[in-house]
Amino acid sequence: MRILFHLPSPTFLRMYGSTISLLAERGHRVLLAYDRPQRRRDPSAGSIEAAEEIELVPPLPPPSRRLERQIGQFRLAIDYLRYLDRCFDDSPYLRRRLEKYLEGALKPLRWAPRRLPFTRRFVRTLVAAERLVPSDRQLEAAIAAHAPDVVLVTPLIGRTMADRQQTDTVKAARRLGIPVGFGVSTWDQLTTKGIVKALPDRTFVWNELQRSEARELHFLPPERVVVTGAQPFDHWFERSPSRSRDDFLERIGLDPPGRYVLYVGSSRTIARAKHEIPFVRRWIAALRESGEPVLEGIGVLVRPHPYNVRDWAAVDLSDIGAAVAPRVVPELPMSDEDEALYFDSIHFSSAVVGINTTAMVESFIQRRPVLTIRTREFRETQEGTLHFRHLVSGGDGALQVAATIEEHFAQLRDAVEHPENHRQAIESFLLAFVRPHGLERPATPILADAIEDLAAPGATRSARFEPARHPVQHAAR
Repeated sequence: MRILFHLPSPTFLRMYGSTISLLAERGHRVLLAYDRPQRRRDPSAGSIEAAEEIELVPPLPPPSRRLERQIGQFRLAIDYLRYLDRCFDDSPYLRRRLEKYLEGALKPLRWAPRRLPFTRRFVRTLVAAERLVPSDRQLEAAIAAHAPDVVLVTPLIGRTMADRQQTDTVKAARRLGIPVGFGVSTWDQLTTKGIVKALPDRTFVWNELQRSEARELHFLPPERVVVTGAQPFDHWFERSPSRSRDDFLERIGLDPPGRYVLYVGSSRTIARAKHEIPFVRRWIAALRESGEPVLEGIGVLVRPHPYNVRDWAAVDLSDIGAAVAPRVVPELPMSDEDEALYFDSIHFSSAVVGINTTAMVESFIQRRPVLTIRTREFRETQEGTLHFRHLVSGGDGALQVAATIEEHFAQLRDAVEHPENHRQAIESFLLAFVRPHGLERPATPILADAIEDLAAPGATRSARFEPARHPVQHAAR
């Protein structure tokens, strides 16, 4: 088959590279159309694209209809209005991220009252109206020229105009009678970005929670949503440490070389360095004065988010028994060497602390206890996001959340001394959120199967895509 992937840039191979490579290995011709092919920071992209059955094709043309700017503004208005729904009442951070795009006639939306009655019904009506916007003929011709059997788009929903233009790819493919699928690429995509407007034939999600979000927040028919698992984490299950524990501790300069707790930093949008650095200093100082012998002498490794490494580079925590690594900005997506340092920092730790939800998932894959503490500094980007609240309420207690520093230290002491107490909850989380078809089943082949199923004439959702009922899931509840 000929499978056309419409991606913003080669950086998205970090999420879909394994699937694209597998489809090519199965003998399919995979066509990659990037909106920004020059945005090439992934060192592994070239090796993926070099496969014989993978072909780079020119970017798909942007729509050129009459009133194109007004169509874009209408779509932006829909994306913003969704955040006036009561379920986003505690999410001012998400609204503010879109406000900077509100210009001209849309500016008054910034002062629209929150918790408007019937917001969801109103947004649903606007989405139905948007679907009346005709497909772009120039885009249809460009897609038809590639003669694909199926089209895949991601991320489809986003804050930029370029992301919203994938709506037109969905419309064009459907008008041509070509099956089109939408890949949910990140943990938080369905709750922190825009709203799905054009209806894809299939939506590929990680888990049942995202399937519910697709139905309730994006009005997608559940029979068109397929649970495949989280394929971006498949390689994380297969990794092993790149060095011995002693070599690792010597490299990062952690003294004494014993047990340590890993603090995983967040991006600038979640935790600005001017807030995060003082918070971490206070947290470590309180740790040293906790009165808990296990915690007072334990090492601490701070892992800054790649976007905040420059701010952390000159921070010295050696006087309070802590180290910072890395201090040099890693490539993004990370090179194998940078990712090995990150993996090892989790692997050799006794517990992981932070508010970075992706790092939490990656730590759970290594079966490490994960803890967080509710703080005033990060309340909006922590409790103010739906995906974090889902993680707290839907993770079977895998994520340990504390309201006070005393509660946090009690949880941390137990995690360090008795990590086995948390293993069952972690396994249950992984089954529910990351690999719902079974911990031994990688998500990449399941997603590839689902794409083939979509491309086949008269394809329907097969029972093979239903999540497995695993005994650990029930035992943990």
